[in-house]
Amino acid sequence: MVEQVFAYFPLLFVAFGAVIAWGSVRGIVNGRRFVRGARRVPGVVADVRTTFAGRGEHLRASRRPVLTFTTVEGREVTTESWAVSDLGVGREVEVLYDPQDPTHAAPAGAVGGGYGGIVLGLVAAVAGLAFFAVFSEFFGSFGGGGF
Repeated sequence: MVEQVFAYFPLLFVAFGAVIAWGSVRGIVNGRRFVRGARRVPGVVADVRTTFAGRGEHLRASRRPVLTFTTVEGREVTTESWAVSDLGVGREVEVLYDPQDPTHAAPAGAVGGGYGGIVLGLVAAVAGLAFFAVFSEFFGSFGGGGF
């Protein structure tokens, strides 16, 4: 019984990798959709808000710029970016904002996402499948039965 549980353990890597890859694909698709419909205007980083997640050695900081800009229609907006960025206070930036909701904005360079998450997810999934195949063969050869 324990051997069977252990033999299926690598499938957690497959699931983990699939979730990471899917989340990265969603982020890229949503970022591109946002860029297509967004308006571009000049703006400035008025402040930077830092949030923390995790504990101890796993503590991570995320910096989100607070953007001030004037919409195409002339409305002045100050809002926290939904995208993480390392821009400093006072920096002039090109701002992308949703014309239906100008408070949904981000610096132009911070939108789009990368492919690193997809690669990491696929590597984890392939490694999980490889380990599963090896463990299935290993436990099958010791009379644990085939999978």
